[in-house]
Amino acid sequence: MLRACALPFHARCALPFRSAFRFAHSGRRRGSAPPAPQPFRRGGDRRTADKLRASQKLPHRERPINNQDIGELNLVFLGTASAQATTSRAQQSVALRVQNETWLFDCGGQTQMQMLRAGIAPLSVTRIFISHMHGDHVFGLPAVIAMCANSSMQQVSASADVRRWEKVPLQLVGPVGLRAWLRTVLANSYVGLGRLRLQVHELHGLEALQQPKHVPAVLSGVPPLHGEVLAPPLWPEEDGAWSVPHPTAHGGRSAPRAPKMRIRAVEMDHTVPTVGWLLEEYPRPGSLHADRLLPLLEAHGVEKRLLGQFKLGTPIELPTGELLQPSDFMDPPTSRRIGLLSDTRDCSRAAA
Repeated sequence: MLRACALPFHARCALPFRSAFRFAHSGRRRGSAPPAPQPFRRGGDRRTADKLRASQKLPHRERPINNQDIGELNLVFLGTASAQATTSRAQQSVALRVQNETWLFDCGGQTQMQMLRAGIAPLSVTRIFISHMHGDHVFGLPAVIAMCANSSMQQVSASADVRRWEKVPLQLVGPVGLRAWLRTVLANSYVGLGRLRLQVHELHGLEALQQPKHVPAVLSGVPPLHGEVLAPPLWPEEDGAWSVPHPTAHGGRSAPRAPKMRIRAVEMDHTVPTVGWLLEEYPRPGSLHADRLLPLLEAHGVEKRLLGQFKLGTPIELPTGELLQPSDFMDPPTSRRIGLLSDTRDCSRAAA
């Protein structure tokens, strides 16, 4: 199941992620005055989030994850405004909740505040995808990274999320120029990453980069950040799209228990180098027709414990030598697909 909602910019209270959908659809009536701002209390947001998490019994990261089914997908539109933000709409940003992780797509201004209002914990953010380098899509990124870094230092060292960040870095993916821009902004604003580790993948080979006016002003000469995990550049495949790898730690190890979704980038038609994002769930086994299969197994004395591997594609051999193929007793595999396309004049490449 896929849920989607748009979070009002004037939302004033931090709600848990699952409650954000109910809150988003209960916005004020047109023409009514926005709610009055609430007084700031030191540490209030963290205490409120902890109480709400305990009352809602939200899943904890230490709980085992079923890699065969990533479960429900929650999509929250944190910002939908254009270059000019308004009092009711923040700049571009979309959050996708996958299992116990949060993936951000673009980080325009006010993304940090919108995350707090939606109850998205900074420690749950594991991947950030930037479509292009226009300000209304990236100006909120340094603030989000700083918030994640502060959370990593404030939480106890035994936290499962902090331990994950020490092993597997926060992954950022975007066009060429993202790494140099991010290094410059964070270094000159004296942002300490704490326990946070960053890994920036840049997409090379975009057709728009062949135009001299689209080449970033600064590409080299900026030293890496303290805590940055160097990442190789990503080049397009034969079909012209980029495959985004899973975040990797030191030594090239993949992220443990990463949600099984394939992420690809396709180039969009915009005034600057721009990409869109295509997400596809790994195929899930179809429904088993037990009413047809179980009588055959019982008639030949075959144990039912073989059904687990049978659902994953392993045939069952009967005593007579006959092979029962999963495709004959199961529906075709299914998978969900999501396309997140930002500013573009033509999205035909995403449909190819």
